[in-house]
Amino acid sequence: MAMLDNCKDLKLPFMNEATQAWVELEYQRAIHSETGQSPLKRFLESPSVERPCPPVEDLRLAFCQDISRQHRRSDGTISIKGTRFEIPSRFRHFTTLRVRYASWDLGHVYLIDPHAGTVLTRLYPLDRTRNADGLRRSRQEIADGPAPDPAVEKQEGMAPLLRKLLEEYSATGLPPAYIPKTNKPKKEES
Repeated sequence: MAMLDNCKDLKLPFMNEATQAWVELEYQRAIHSETGQSPLKRFLESPSVERPCPPVEDLRLAFCQDISRQHRRSDGTISIKGTRFEIPSRFRHFTTLRVRYASWDLGHVYLIDPHAGTVLTRLYPLDRTRNADGLRRSRQEIADGPAPDPAVEKQEGMAPLLRKLLEEYSATGLPPAYIPKTNKPKKEES
């Protein structure tokens, strides 16, 4: 903070950038008086206590509430907080549906298997404009089993924006802000 005393009109983005530069170039490389080594060197030489982060979809589901809704058979929808969601025709035989959603984000609503608790498919809000044109898909047979949801298919390759950001970051020539720790093979004892 002493380095920023003479700065006028401090804004949060500038303070974040200055803090990142100070931590990476000063604090992480300075020798600590108690340990006799830099924090970065101590981290790299110490045993790993890190845990892998769960996938984004698992984290998203962890903060969802689980509710039951009655299937509106006349139009194949359910209502959640005043918004109607379409139920795929392959699930039309269900009378009661279990769904999971985050109360702050109705963009991710999932139909859940009531016995196993697994995600069957993602539900989307009813598109009243598209529904009004009168064109309908043919109904899918129930015995076919769950068909792959085309909206959930993963794209291959890297997103263009991420590719651009990585190229710009590598062009700076600065060391990475996070250096992953690699597990060194243990030496065999004789």
